[in-house]
Amino acid sequence: MSSSTEEYKLYYFDARGRAEAIRLIFVHAGQKFGDVRYSFEQWPKAKSEMPLGQLPVLELNGKKFPQSLAIARYVARQFNLVGKNDLEAMQCDIVADTMQELNNDYYRIWFNTDDEKLKQAEQTKFKTKTVPEKLTGFEKLINTYGNGVWAVGDNVTWADFAHDQVNGDPILIQISWTIHDYNLHTIPTLQVVTNPLLSRQFSPVHKQIFASLKQLNAEYARYAAWFPYPKLAIAELDPPSGLFQCGNVGEDFSINLSCEQNGGVINKVDFASYGTSIGACGQMQQGKCHAANSSQIIQRVCIGQKTCSVPATSDLFGDPCQGTTKRLLIQIQCDPPQNNTYYNFTYLDTMLQDFLDATDGHSRIISFCTQPNWLFKQDTPHIYPDNATYTDWGYPVGTELVDDTMQALGDYYGRLFAWYTRGGFIDEYGRKHTSNYEYDWDYIEIFNEVESEHRMNVEYYTRAYDAVIQGIRRHTNNYNMKYVGMALGGLFVFFGYSKIILINIFVIGHNEFDWYRYFLNHSNHAPDIPLDMISYHFYATPNSRTNPKDYEAFFSQLDSFTFEVEQIEEIRKILSPETRTTIDELGIILPDDNTPGAPQFPMIYWNAAAALYAYAWARISRQGIDVVGHSQLVGYPELPDLQLQPQFPSVALLNWTTGEGTAKYWTSKLLIETVDIDNDQAVVTETTDVSGENIFSQGFIGKNGRRWVLIINKRYVDVDVFLPGCTGGRMQIVNEASGFGPASEVTLMLSRITLSPFAVAVVHMPSADVE
Repeated sequence: MSSSTEEYKLYYFDARGRAEAIRLIFVHAGQKFGDVRYSFEQWPKAKSEMPLGQLPVLELNGKKFPQSLAIARYVARQFNLVGKNDLEAMQCDIVADTMQELNNDYYRIWFNTDDEKLKQAEQTKFKTKTVPEKLTGFEKLINTYGNGVWAVGDNVTWADFAHDQVNGDPILIQISWTIHDYNLHTIPTLQVVTNPLLSRQFSPVHKQIFASLKQLNAEYARYAAWFPYPKLAIAELDPPSGLFQCGNVGEDFSINLSCEQNGGVINKVDFASYGTSIGACGQMQQGKCHAANSSQIIQRVCIGQKTCSVPATSDLFGDPCQGTTKRLLIQIQCDPPQNNTYYNFTYLDTMLQDFLDATDGHSRIISFCTQPNWLFKQDTPHIYPDNATYTDWGYPVGTELVDDTMQALGDYYGRLFAWYTRGGFIDEYGRKHTSNYEYDWDYIEIFNEVESEHRMNVEYYTRAYDAVIQGIRRHTNNYNMKYVGMALGGLFVFFGYSKIILINIFVIGHNEFDWYRYFLNHSNHAPDIPLDMISYHFYATPNSRTNPKDYEAFFSQLDSFTFEVEQIEEIRKILSPETRTTIDELGIILPDDNTPGAPQFPMIYWNAAAALYAYAWARISRQGIDVVGHSQLVGYPELPDLQLQPQFPSVALLNWTTGEGTAKYWTSKLLIETVDIDNDQAVVTETTDVSGENIFSQGFIGKNGRRWVLIINKRYVDVDVFLPGCTGGRMQIVNEASGFGPASEVTLMLSRITLSPFAVAVVHMPSADVE
C-alpha cells in the first residue's frame, strides 16, 4: 500500500492519451498527485529533462520514471488494483497490453504518416478493421477474465481503466460523496394543455394519451384550458341575455333553441336573418346580404315548440348572396318568460374528468386560463369558431373589463369551480345548475401569460387575482383552496394570423421584475388573499427548425434564464418567503411550429428537447424552485385526416399518432421515478469539462445511502465520460437508440461511458459505505 508521505507528480501533454489510465488510478484511489500538463509549444524546452525524452513520466519523491504501462502497473500495485493473485495480475497486463497495441496503431497512423492519401487510407482501415477487431478481442478477454461486471476477477483492477490508454478525451466526473451541496426538493412534472387530441369526442388516441399520463405518476401536473379552442376552455361563451334567447352560427351549423326551463314554448321571433347580419343579442342588425324569408321560416319551424333546431344552410333559406360567407342569427322569446344563460360543459367536463382520473392520488394544479371575452369591452362582439376543433388565436380581445368592480369576473370563476367541486352553481338569474361533481385538487392557477392575453398590467392583474379568489370563495365557501398567481410568459407578438391559423409567434418580455415586486407585496392585495404560489414560463428556441447542431443553443439560453430565476428568487425571499414557485411551462418552441407545411424536425430533436428539460430541472433545482413543469403532454403538426391545424408539435411529450412517449416523455418519467424529493441531497460534483460546454453532471445521495448521478450530453456529437467507481452499477439512458421507448438499462462493466448526442443518463452507483 502506498504511503501517504509519498509525493506523486505525473507529466504529460494537455490531453488524456497515454497518461489517462494513470490519472484515473490516482483518482479512484483518492490519491492526490501533481498533474503537470505541457502544451505542444512548451514541450521542446522540457524534453531534455525527461528520461528517454518522452512522456508520460512519473516523478516519485523527486525521481522521474518513463513508460506509460510500467508507470500504470507500479501505481496500480501501490493501491491494490492488480488483482488478488499473480494470475489475475497477468490477466490485467494482457488487457492493458492489448489496448496499448491499439493505441500504438493510432499514433503511428495519425502522427507518423506524412503522405495524406496514405494517411487517409490507413485511417479508414484503422476505423473499419483494426478497431472492431481489437475491441472484439478485448471484449472476449474481459468476458473470460472478468465476472460480467469487472474486467478481471470479481473486483475493480487497473484493467478497468486500461481502455483509457486508447487516445481519446473522456471527461472526468469527480464526485465528493461526503460533501453536501444542496438539498433536493424540486419536483419534476408536466403541463397538459387542452386541445382536440385529448378530447373523447374528436381524438382516436385520447385513451392512450391519458393512459400515458397516468403511467407518468406526476405530482403537481398542471391542467391548462387555453384560449385557442374556446369551446374546450370556456364554460359560458355567450353573455346572459335576460328574456331574449339568441343564436349565431356559421354555414352548416345549427342553432338550438329551448324554452323547456319553465315548461314553456317559443312564442315570438324577434329577429331572424340568414346572410351577413351582425350584432349581440338584443342588438342584432340585418346586413346587406339577407334571406328575406328568414323570419317566416323560423316562425313556421319554431313557434309553439318547446325546442327548435335550425340549420344554417342555403337548402333551407336559399342563397341570398352566392360566394359570400353567411351566418344565421336568431332571437326569440318564450312563454312563460325565461331568463337565458349559455353555460355549456359538453367538452370541458369529459377532458377534465379524464385528466383528474389519470392523475388521481396526486397533487394537481387546475387552470381555466381564459376568461369569456364578453366580460371585456369590445367595439363589436367577437365571433368564435362554431367547430370546437378550429383554432381562434384572436379570442382574447379587449383590455378593460366591462364591470370595473370585477365582481362579474369573480362570479364566472366562482360558478365554474362550484360546478366541479360543489355539485353545481346558481346562475346570474338564481337558477340552479346541477353537476353532481365534487372533485378535489390542490391548486387553482389564475389566468395565463396575462401580459399578452388582454394585455393586463400588474396592478390590473393583481385586482383580478383577488376578485377571482373572492368569487370562488363566494360560490364554493371553500377557504382551503390554494392558488397560483401570475403565470408570466412574456408578451406574444403576432406577425399575421388568419381566423384559425397562427402564422408566427414570438415571445418577449422576460425580466419583468416589477411584476414580482408588486404582486408579492401583500399590501397590494385585499385582506385575507393568499399568495400560496407564483408561476412563470420559459421556452428556448433555435435559429433552425431542422439543423440539430443549432439545438446546442438550448442550453446557453437556459443558462441565461437561470440568472433571471435568481433575481426573481431574491425578490420573493424578501417580500413573501412563504410563497412557493412553479415554473409550470418549460420547453422548446421550434421556428414555424404552427405554420402548416413546416418541415418535420429530425428524430434527434426529441433527444435534444429531453436533454434541455433534464438540464433545466437540474440547474433550477440548485435554486430551490419547488416545481418544474415539462411543456406539454401533446401537440401536433397539421393533421388533415382529423382536420386539425398545427398545435405546437415541437412542444409535445407524446407521439401524436399513437399517444405513446417520445424521448421527452421518457426522460420526464426517468426523473420522476428516480428523484426522492426531500430525501435526496446533491453532493459536490466537478468535471474536467471546465466550461461545461459538453456535459452536465450532478451527483445525489439519499438518506438511505442510495447514490445516483445525472449526466447529460449537451452536444450533437458523442461524448465520453469517466465516472470513477461506477463499474458494477446500473445505467438508465434515454438516447437516440431508445427512440419512442423507455430508457435503456445496462450494467456498467467499465467506468468509461459513451453518451450519444443529447443523451440523458442516470447512473445508479453500486452500494458503498458513505456517510
